[in-house]
Amino acid sequence: MSFNSTRYHVDKLTTAGEIIRVEEGGYSRLYPAWISESERAIFTLFRGETDRKIMASLVADPILSNKQLSELTNLAKSTVSEHLAGLVRAGIVKTRQVTENFVAYELERPEQIRLLLKDQNPSFLKKAGDRFTDLWDF
Repeated sequence: MSFNSTRYHVDKLTTAGEIIRVEEGGYSRLYPAWISESERAIFTLFRGETDRKIMASLVADPILSNKQLSELTNLAKSTVSEHLAGLVRAGIVKTRQVTENFVAYELERPEQIRLLLKDQNPSFLKKAGDRFTDLWDF
């Protein structure tokens, strides 16, 4: 299907109320019409593998420190810190002061994240499809 045909059909689906099209950072993000605004924010973060790893780790073990998340995800502590800050700003993760020197992180809505992660389990074909989709700029 050509780019113009795809754009035409996306416009028709948007007009019919079947999908929601949101302009973000120079890209159009497409979502099912039934999805809430908070779920859109979560889906946007699911696109990033690092955020997905952090959220999956917090689903498996509800309260983790930056160091523990770094070890579980095999990411640098600075990378984990940066992504945790974004997840906290988005209202997906919250901080908990466990002791004077120990800050832990946990999900605001762990059950919702667990269900969404279950639906977002990336297989090879899904990853390839996602990368192909990223080529389209509506």
